[in-house]
Amino acid sequence: MSNTKWKTGFLKTGLPLEYVTANTLNKMGHTIFGEYPYNRPNENEDLKEFSIDIRAHKCLDSNERLFVLDTLVECKYRQPGTTWIFSPYPTKDFVPIGLIHSTEDLVPVRLHGNSLWKFEESLGYCVSGVELMNNGGGNTDGTRHGVFQLRYGMPVLLKNLYESTINHSFSSGRYIDFLCPILVTTADIRIIKPNLQLENFLDASELDEVSELKEAIILNERAGPQLQSFADFLAEEFISNSPELESRLAALDEVLVGEEWEKRHAPDVDTIRRSFGQSTERVLIVNYKFFETILLKLEKALMEDIATEKVYAKIEDEKNEFSLVKH
Repeated sequence: MSNTKWKTGFLKTGLPLEYVTANTLNKMGHTIFGEYPYNRPNENEDLKEFSIDIRAHKCLDSNERLFVLDTLVECKYRQPGTTWIFSPYPTKDFVPIGLIHSTEDLVPVRLHGNSLWKFEESLGYCVSGVELMNNGGGNTDGTRHGVFQLRYGMPVLLKNLYESTINHSFSSGRYIDFLCPILVTTADIRIIKPNLQLENFLDASELDEVSELKEAIILNERAGPQLQSFADFLAEEFISNSPELESRLAALDEVLVGEEWEKRHAPDVDTIRRSFGQSTERVLIVNYKFFETILLKLEKALMEDIATEKVYAKIEDEKNEFSLVKH
């Protein structure tokens, strides 16, 4: 096998990109669990096992509490010269913040910072993307496969972490998991410039005239009927298998008091139910060269928000009975 042939074939498998991505996570202190397998319906509505390339987590803070960043990472290798171009979110009047999902609703702790929001806004939100190859070809499905894997995997992981939160009392309830889906690619990432007309595209001779290069973006897409049905199924399964959920949320409602709750409502069962569908809606897409940089920024934002932690009560779990002691 010639050098070019083995190298081209090996890179196309995606294993080298998975390898360097996992090494970056490991260097940054994340524990790697390998692939993340899960069952979901295929195109014929039959349950089939799928998997996401990397499941990892990192304890961000353990000073008498536990704040953990859980990541699902899918890696997509593309030939040099391949570009992914995304359309920006069409309005700035409403920005769909919510890349990170958490188990915060099930514990008597709240973070009141907005560093995570600022991190998300700094990347920018997009609504759709296409792939351009270096031979001039185009592909509207080029970005979709890895994104779909993550979008289906997220409610599965959310259910697992909700169950862990319900069934175990860590650090008297000062315990929150943050979930983040990440697609790492070798493709260049671009976003279309604002306020362009069709004539701008027709007259352009270079991509730089109609788009700008980005390190990462957040892809925002509503769940389709099949994905929503899958998320709803997982939500109902979690709720039906957690008879203590309603009483737990009612107890939290009693302790979540103060100025910050005068115009807000404590989470209820419907809040938890909706969170499964919401967990499918956004994916962080990052060029592999900037993966470490972006992840460091995300961790920094989370740490800044963790510093705003307010503890409303502590959980006591004696003889497997949940109770709250107000602060």
